[in-house]
Amino acid sequence: MISYSVFGEARVAESLPRWKAAERERLIRFFHKLRTHPFPEGDYTEHDDIGRLLQVFVIGRHAIVFWVDHAIKEVKILDLKPAGN
Repeated sequence: MISYSVFGEARVAESLPRWKAAERERLIRFFHKLRTHPFPEGDYTEHDDIGRLLQVFVIGRHAIVFWVDHAIKEVKILDLKPAGN
């Protein structure tokens, strides 16, 4: 079984206590799923300032922005933002 590490920006972790418990649990389940299924296509994509393709998943009212570094088997969670922004 494939197993990737999932890392998040500090601001992502700091925002979690403000989320409702049900939303937090959904997000944590999504992070765990990324560990074993690191090839998802997001609801849409964006590019960062160096042109890297970022996946954006919408979960409830929030959008999770991340990219996967397959060379070192890591998922990098870059941002949590209101969906639609």
